[in-house]
Amino acid sequence: MTPWQSAICGHLQPLLLPLLRSPRPPPTPHSAMARTTAQPWEKNLRQLVKATHGRGWSMGPHRGGRTQLTRRFSDGSRASVTTATPWAPASSPSLLALVERIDALMREHPQLGLADAAQRVGAITSTASAATLREGAADWAELAEGFRRYLVEQTARVKPKTWKNTYRRHVEQTLAVLAGKPAPRTGQAVLERLLEAHPTPAGGTGRRERLGNAARFLTWAVDHGGAAERYRPPASRRELIGRRGQAKHQGVPLRDDQALRVYRAIVDPRWRLAWGLLVVFGLRPAELGVCQAEGSVLRVGGVKANSTGAHGSRPVKPLDPQGAPGLGRELLAVLAERGRDALPPDCVAALWSTRMQQQLVRHTPVWADVLAEAAATNQGHLTVYSTRHGYAWRGGQVYLLTPRVLASLMGHTIQVHLRHYGEGAAEAEVAAAVDAAVARVHQIPARAG
Repeated sequence: MTPWQSAICGHLQPLLLPLLRSPRPPPTPHSAMARTTAQPWEKNLRQLVKATHGRGWSMGPHRGGRTQLTRRFSDGSRASVTTATPWAPASSPSLLALVERIDALMREHPQLGLADAAQRVGAITSTASAATLREGAADWAELAEGFRRYLVEQTARVKPKTWKNTYRRHVEQTLAVLAGKPAPRTGQAVLERLLEAHPTPAGGTGRRERLGNAARFLTWAVDHGGAAERYRPPASRRELIGRRGQAKHQGVPLRDDQALRVYRAIVDPRWRLAWGLLVVFGLRPAELGVCQAEGSVLRVGGVKANSTGAHGSRPVKPLDPQGAPGLGRELLAVLAERGRDALPPDCVAALWSTRMQQQLVRHTPVWADVLAEAAATNQGHLTVYSTRHGYAWRGGQVYLLTPRVLASLMGHTIQVHLRHYGEGAAEAEVAAAVDAAVARVHQIPARAG
């Protein structure tokens, strides 16, 4: 070694020794290489997503072995969501179907963000198979519970008792149809299968109510639960509901003497009061649960009429039956003194008529006698609702009230009154009315010329 080489080595030795003595970095383990290098299945999946849905979509692993889905928008912004689907080769079909469902939902509803769309298809809270996601299927049992929470707890549109007595049965029937083989694939098909499984007369209230509640459930499932758009029910259900094969029979009025015989024969004072209110104030049976004394009138609260709304509150004056003057005043006094305790225990509005009918059949033998007499004299078939028809008849024939006044007292329109309460007069009644009118006219003295 030359003298100048020795001098250079002596000068650099203090600088090189620390580097020579420092430990060499350990080799990179294979697991770390796997995290930085995409596997073939990952490359294929990402290429498929971009080829099918555009370069704005990407996905990759997230903490806990889950999958992070990212969407880049045209303005440069981006949104990410972590799904419950594992990031694994076996999940490739499910992940591809998941992006397909979310992308379609965001295109159909531009106001939805990535997180909302993922929540609707169930990508955040639950895993699903590729077939389930691709077909737009849903966990219908879970959606039914969500529908119940929405109606009863979140919005309070439906009372718990109403859900229990009506909605639950119809939703469970709809779930059974959705689980059938082959499964219906559209909202129209679901309603048609529902009619096949539970046939009812066309145009009937039960048919209309069942289809209506099923349609509300399906609509909610599409709008709020992520169900496929094809499950949305048809906008009009008129053809499915159909029309009655024959006109509904007009109600038969209960005569005053019949009503009083039954009234005096009822042993239970609570049911006797209820029957008296039906007769003297012409109530609908459902209104027994929403009436109270208010001075010289009976204040009747609103009850649900149909899907469009409820009857309004109204004051009703008593029209005492012939042979019982002052009966209405007596009934109001009892109700004012004891309040709701004077009437039978409250129940669902639709059950008041049934309970009254049961009370008459089981505990009031006079009712059977009245029915037999009505059948023998061709009066017609009497029901609890005949008390209301009797009120309308008494108001017009005895108290000479106009149909407009009676319609106001009974809580319906003049058209309804004329259609259901102003027809069906017996021939003898018509003849007697005409004879009375002629006699009254001929008794009027002629004017002087």
